[in-house]
Amino acid sequence: MTQCLTPFEVGQQDIEIINRYARKKLKPEEIYTFSVILCDNDIDRDCEAFTKESLVKLADIFQGVTGIFDHEISSKNQIARIYKATVIPSNEKTLYGDVKYKLKAFAYMPKNDSTKNIISRIDSGILKEVSVSCRIQNKICSICGKIYDGTCGHNLGKKYDGKYCYIKLENPIDAFEWSFVAVPAQRCAGVVKNFVQNSANNEINRQNKMGFYYQNRLKSQVVKLGFLNNFMQDNDATFKNLINKLNIDELEAFKDEFEKKLDRKNLIPYLAQPYCNEKNENSDFII
Repeated sequence: MTQCLTPFEVGQQDIEIINRYARKKLKPEEIYTFSVILCDNDIDRDCEAFTKESLVKLADIFQGVTGIFDHEISSKNQIARIYKATVIPSNEKTLYGDVKYKLKAFAYMPKNDSTKNIISRIDSGILKEVSVSCRIQNKICSICGKIYDGTCGHNLGKKYDGKYCYIKLENPIDAFEWSFVAVPAQRCAGVVKNFVQNSANNEINRQNKMGFYYQNRLKSQVVKLGFLNNFMQDNDATFKNLINKLNIDELEAFKDEFEKKLDRKNLIPYLAQPYCNEKNENSDFII
């Protein structure tokens, strides 16, 4: 797996840039420097991807932005700062076949007792995944080029004439912070997107949340029906992993087929609805 964080020895040119952010003139031996891959233009776990142009704009926006832990915004949680950033090509391809570009940033932190443990964790490879928090203006359907609002008829993750349907993230307008995290949205980095709010976006968010709950409910129902049909054992992890990868249409097809088989057996299953309240409404699907 590609390292997200890579320690390196600071040069004179880097020191000059870093000292633009410092109150006092820092020396190379007083600071710890490292490069970090913030994000790329590949499709992430939300079926969204920055465009190359968005990465270029983010490279400018993220200069001077602070680094924290787990997106917990607090001055006490500030541990590092980006002093320069650039977009670099890689030898990899994105899921949709284009060259993968990565947003590479360079950050520094002081060497002192409070950062000693953090530096040790970075050097040992324990601390290496990151996630960024930024604000995006536009969400564009990769198939039809329209603003994605769930009404264009294209389903995320599906292929249309051999092309993946995903959301293009265009025109970033702000960068809030970047964080060390355990599980990022992307393979070697992560993104916490915050979109410009208006009435249309609020409706999109509402529809997306409804779709999330509906898909999770379908997963639970399909697993229960599979068990009743003797399609799986009580702890069949393989079947559950398969179900987690299915989209809504595929889940509905499984559900219909399992229900038909139960009808032929004259069995009426009881499928408990998942319990949900305000405290756990964003929880992951758990079987």
